Amino acid sequence: MSEKRGALKFVLATLAFLLPIGAALAIVLATASGSNEPTSVVDGTVHTFQIPAGTADLMRRGLLTDDLLPEQYTIARGDTIVVINDDAEVHTYGPFTVRPGETQRMTFTEPGYFFGVCTVGDHETATITVT
Repeated sequence: MSEKRGALKFVLATLAFLLPIGAALAIVLATASGSNEPTSVVDGTVHTFQIPAGTADLMRRGLLTDDLLPEQYTIARGDTIVVINDDAEVHTYGPFTVRPGETQRMTFTEPGYFFGVCTVGDHETATITVT
């Protein structure tokens, strides 16, 4: 009789352990699979910014006279911003942090404000406004 109780306790303990894991996994899979609802995608304009080689060096020496990336930039919902970093150092522009030789792109599907640091130019911050 005690062997049956021990086996029953083991089965119940195992179920108590596995049921929450199974439920969490089911929630993750349901969420990851997305919705069957169609989503509208707005085709927008692509805004490309290029950080030339030698930019960080010019900034350190105080010789960069142009703001390569604007401090305030307004785009429409559905537009894409592309930042190309041809410099030898990491640069940040708003929500973008781009390593040397890297290109990053982001399509803005919702209106709002996107703030961040700017390491290219005289200004220290950048704001992208999506209308």
